[in-house]
Amino acid sequence: MRCQQTAQSSSRSSVMKTTIRHSAALPGRLRQFIALACLSTISHAATIPDVPLHTMTVAEPNIMMVLDDSGSMHWEITPDSYSYFVYPRPDHVYSDNNYTSYVATVDDGYAYNGFARSPQTNPQYYNPAVTYIPWSKQDGTRWPQATPSAAYHNPAKTSVGTRDLTTSNTENSYWEYCTSGTSSNCTTSAYSSKTYWPATYFWYNGSGEWDFANYTKVEIKTGNSYSGHGREARTDCSNGVCTYAQEIQNFANWYTYYRSRILTARAGIGRAFSAQSTRIRVGFGAINKGSTTIDGTDTKTIVRGVRLFSSTSRSNFFTDLYEHPIPTSNTPLRRALDDVGKYYSRTDVGGPWSTTPGSTGGSYPACRQSYTILMTDGYWTEGDSYGASGDATKNNDGTGGPTVTGPNNKTYTYAAKSPFTDDREKTLADVAMYYWKRDLATSIDNKVPTSLRDPAFWQHMTTFGIGLGVSGSINADNAFAAIDNSNTTITWPDPVGSNSGKIDDLLHASVNSRGGFFSAQNPTEFADSLKKVLDNIAKRISSAASVVANSTRLTTQSKVYSATFNTDNWSGELESYSITGSGLSGAANWKASEKLPGHASRKIFTRLSSAGATFIAANAAAIGLSADEINYLRGDQSNEQKNSGTLRNRSSLLGDLVHSSPNYDAVTDTVYVSANDGMLHAFNGTTGVETFAYVPSAILGSLKSLTLPSYEHKFFVDGDIAVAGKSTTYLDETYLVATLGRGGRGLFGLDVTTPASFGTGDVLWEYTASSDADLGYMLGKPMVARLDDGSTDGLLAVIVGNGYNSTNGKAVLMIFSLKTGALIKKIDTGVGTDNGLATPGLWDDDGDGFIDYAYAGDLKGNVWKFDLTGGSVNGWGSAIKQGTTPMPLFVAKSGAVLQPITAPITLFRNYVSDDPNYRKVFLFFGTGSFFRQDDLSDKATQTWYGLITTPSSKTESIASDRSTLKQRTITLETTADGKAIRTFSTSTAADMKDKQGWYLDLLPTTNTQQGERIVTGSTMYRFTEPTLIASSIIPVANDPCDLGSGYLNALNAFTGASLKAAFFVFGNGFTGVAGSLDLGIGLVSQAAVLASSDGSGQIVASGSGNEAGQTKATHKVNPGVPPQGRLSWREIIRN
Repeated sequence: MRCQQTAQSSSRSSVMKTTIRHSAALPGRLRQFIALACLSTISHAATIPDVPLHTMTVAEPNIMMVLDDSGSMHWEITPDSYSYFVYPRPDHVYSDNNYTSYVATVDDGYAYNGFARSPQTNPQYYNPAVTYIPWSKQDGTRWPQATPSAAYHNPAKTSVGTRDLTTSNTENSYWEYCTSGTSSNCTTSAYSSKTYWPATYFWYNGSGEWDFANYTKVEIKTGNSYSGHGREARTDCSNGVCTYAQEIQNFANWYTYYRSRILTARAGIGRAFSAQSTRIRVGFGAINKGSTTIDGTDTKTIVRGVRLFSSTSRSNFFTDLYEHPIPTSNTPLRRALDDVGKYYSRTDVGGPWSTTPGSTGGSYPACRQSYTILMTDGYWTEGDSYGASGDATKNNDGTGGPTVTGPNNKTYTYAAKSPFTDDREKTLADVAMYYWKRDLATSIDNKVPTSLRDPAFWQHMTTFGIGLGVSGSINADNAFAAIDNSNTTITWPDPVGSNSGKIDDLLHASVNSRGGFFSAQNPTEFADSLKKVLDNIAKRISSAASVVANSTRLTTQSKVYSATFNTDNWSGELESYSITGSGLSGAANWKASEKLPGHASRKIFTRLSSAGATFIAANAAAIGLSADEINYLRGDQSNEQKNSGTLRNRSSLLGDLVHSSPNYDAVTDTVYVSANDGMLHAFNGTTGVETFAYVPSAILGSLKSLTLPSYEHKFFVDGDIAVAGKSTTYLDETYLVATLGRGGRGLFGLDVTTPASFGTGDVLWEYTASSDADLGYMLGKPMVARLDDGSTDGLLAVIVGNGYNSTNGKAVLMIFSLKTGALIKKIDTGVGTDNGLATPGLWDDDGDGFIDYAYAGDLKGNVWKFDLTGGSVNGWGSAIKQGTTPMPLFVAKSGAVLQPITAPITLFRNYVSDDPNYRKVFLFFGTGSFFRQDDLSDKATQTWYGLITTPSSKTESIASDRSTLKQRTITLETTADGKAIRTFSTSTAADMKDKQGWYLDLLPTTNTQQGERIVTGSTMYRFTEPTLIASSIIPVANDPCDLGSGYLNALNAFTGASLKAAFFVFGNGFTGVAGSLDLGIGLVSQAAVLASSDGSGQIVASGSGNEAGQTKATHKVNPGVPPQGRLSWREIIRN
C-alpha cells in the first residue's frame, strides 16, 4: 500500500488530497508502517492561520463614546470667557439653534483682542507650533485640505458658508471689550461693523495677560515667510521656516477643522477611532439626545448601540460623530452616564452583552468588557432634572455594595473607603460607582478579566473621563495611585456650586469605576488623551509569548526576559525583570519599545543582491519600497495618517512578538527576538536599547502591507533563534541562525560576534523555498553542531527539520553550512502528503565532539533516526531501513489514531547507577500539534514519551502498540495554594527492567479526552533526582472567554513516574508530590528553572493570560541542588 499525493496548493493554506492504493507485494512491516503513516492524512489539511490560534475567537470590548453636545461646544474660546467667539458667526453652524454673535474685539490696543487670539491665553485658538491636519475618515484617510480663500465654517455642513482668510473681512457683530477675566469688567458694543484681517494671531510675551503691549500681532499675508513661535515642531514646513502657502494652509485647516470646541472634539475623536482595529465594538451617544427607541428599548443619550467596529457600523459612527447636531443646551452629564449604565444593564436579545446586539440569535460571552468614554468641555448642570434617577442618585461610593460571586466561588463586596468614598449623593461619581459595584447582567457568568487595579470580574461599566479645556483641583495621578495605596486619602471637594469641583467629580467617577481620566487644554492634548484612553482599553486584552532567563542559576543578578504581544493593535513588548527567591520583580527593569533609537539612527540591515545592505531610504529602489515606506518601517511616524500622512497609524513601533522565544547570549549580553514588524531585533540585555535589527530579504516583497491602513495581521519574522559561538568551546566567532517561522519558508544566518558593531559584512546567508520544494514553515529552533564530513575540523552545520506545508509535503532532515548557508545534505524519509519534520535532537555517541545521530518526529507520529557517522556526507542517511526504504524507530499513536510530533526531541544518557537502564540513552518528547486551524478543536489523546534507544543500532524498533513501554498515569487532581495540581503514578523497584521506555497519556483521572498536548521541548535537569520538565497545553475552541489552560509537568526522566521528593513547593500543608502545576496563566509556554546555591529555586513561565490579565508567573521549586552547568545540546549529547 502507498500514499499518493495530489497537490492542489502549496501556499500557507494549502489543501492536500490523498488517495490510498493497495499492493500485496510489500513486506508486512513496511505495509503496516505505510498504513499508519497514511492514516491521519485522509482528512488533515495544514491550514496555518495568520493570527495566533488562541486569539481567533475574542469577546470584543464594548465602548460607548459619549459626546458633549451642550451649547458651550459651539464656543471658540477656552476656558469659558464672557464672549463666546473670535469670529462673527453665521446662523445655524452646528444646529438649528443659535447663539448671539458676541465676539472678542478686533481693535488693536485692547488686550482682549490679543487675549482671545493668542494660543497661550486661549488654547482653542490657532497655534503656529501645531500642524493642523483635516479630520480622519473611517478608513484612516483624511478629509480634504481646507481652501484658504473659502474655508468652511463647518466642513460637515457646508451649506452654512465659508470665510475668505486671504483678504480683509468686514462684518457686523456685538463686540466685546474686557479688561480682566470676569464679566463685570467687560462691555459690549452695539451691533456694528468692523474690518479686520482674519488670518491673524497674537503671541503672548508674558508679564500680564491684560496689557496689549505684551502681545505680538502676526498677520498671515502673501509674500512673507514665518518662523519662530514653536514652528520647529511643525511637520509641514522645512526647518521651522514656513512659506506663506504653508502657513495660510495651516491656518485654514485650523479654521475649518479646529476653530471651535466641537470641531476640536470631532477632530480628536475621529483621529483616535480611525486608528482602531475591528476587534472592538463601538456605540455613540450624546448627552442632550432625546428619548428614542434604540435596539428595541426607549432610551436617552444613546444614538447607536454598540456594534462591531467595521463596515457599515464603522461608517455610521463617523457619520454620527461629524454630523450630529449640537443644540444650545445644558450639560446633563449625570443623566447621560446613568443612561449609558441603564443601556449596559440590558440583558435582552438586543442588548450590549449579546454577540449580535440589536438582533436575535446571539450568545452571551461571560468575559466581555464594557467601557464608557465621557468627554465634556465644561461643568455638569445642577438640578434633579439633569441628574440620574433611582438608586443611581444615592451616595453609592459612601455605602458598601452587594456581594458578587464569580468563578471558583470567588466573591467580592465593595467596601466604602478612600479614594472612592465621600459623604454626598447625586454626584457623577455616585452614578459611576452604581454601575461598577453591581452585577449588571446576573444571568451571565462572571468571567470579566480583572487587573490589579480593577478587581471587577462581573459585568460592569468602566468610565473614562476626558475634560476639554477644563481642570480641577485634585491631581489625577495621585487619585489613581491611591487605589493601590490604602494609606492615601483623597478628600473630594463638593461639586455643587463649584466648577472646579465638578471636574474633580468627573475624575472621581473615573476613579470609582477604575477607568482613566485626562484633562486636555488644547486640540493636540485632546487627541492624544483620547488615544491614550483607547490604548489603555486595548492593553487590557493583551497576550503573552514566552520567557527566557539569563542563567540557570538564581542569584542577585538573575534576569528574566518576557516577550508579549497585543492583539488589538498588534504591537509587541520585550521586558526585563529581576527574579529572586521570592519571584519576579513587580516592575520591569526596562521595556524595549521605550528604548528604540530614533528612526534616523537605528542600525537596520537587510540582504540585497546576495550581500548585506543597509535598510535605508537610499536603497529604496533595490528594496522595492518607497523612501517614505522604508522610513516608516524604521520608525518614522511623520507620514502616519494621524500626522496627515497616508501610512498606517501605530501606537508602538515594536511589532508583535508571538512565537519567537527570546534568546539570551551571555557573552555579549544581548537578547535576540524576532518580531512581526519584519525584523529580528538585538537588544542590550542590561539597558534594553536596540543594538541592531535585520530584515530578511525573503519578506521584503510583503513589507508594504505593514504600512497600509487596511493592514490585517500577518506573520513576518516569527521563528525561533539559535546562537552558537564563544559560549561553547568550538568556535571563535558567534553565529545566529533563525527561521521565519510562520512568516515564511526560509532561514538565515548572521555573524553576531560583536553585536555593537554589526554591519553589512555580518549578513551571511539566507535560504528559502524559492529554490527548494522541500522547505516548509519551520516552527522549531535550528540546531547548530559539528559534523564529521571527513575534513580535519569537521563541518560546522545547521540541522533542521524541513517544517510544514512544503511544496513536496514530505518529512526531510536538512543540513546547511553554518558559515555559508549552503545546503550540504537532505535526508528524505519518503513519507509525504501533508507531512513535515520537527526540530531534531542531536547525539554524540562517542563523545568526540562530532554529532553522530539525529532524532526527529513528524506529523504522522513517526520518530526518525538519522545516521550522520562515517566521515562522508554521501554516507549520511536514515539509520533504519528495510532494503532501501527508510523506517521509523517508533510510531506514536493512541489506539489507531496517530499522534503528531511537533515538539523537539531531547536526548540524555541515564546516569543513575542503580537503575536497570543505567547508561542507556533516552529520548524524550510529547505529542500534539498547535499550529493548524483544526488543532484548536482536536481532542485526541496525546502522550508524553521516554524511549530507550541504541544509537548505533541499524535495526532497532519499538512496537507502536506500546507493549514494551511502561505505562504511567495521572492519579489525582486537586488544588494546593489555590492552584490546580496533579500527581503521577509511582514506580516500583525495577519496574522499568526489560522495558524500552515509558509513556504517560495526557488524560485526567476520568479518562475524558480534553485535547491536552505537548508542543514544546522536554527539558532535562540533573537535580537531586533526574528531573524532566515539560509544559502541556489544553486549548479551548469557540469560547472567547476561555484562553485555555496548561500544566508544568515534572517527573523522573528515566522511569516516567512521580518524583520521590516534592519538586513544586506549597505552603498549605499539601503532603503529596505534585507532578503537574497549573500556574493559572492560560496556555503555558516552555518554562525555565533557576536554582540557587542552597538548592531552592523558582520556575518561571508565561502564558496566554488569565482573567486578571497576568501573562507570566513564577512558583517556588525544590531542585535540591544547584544546576549542573548549562543544558545546551553539547551537554545533552555528551552524557
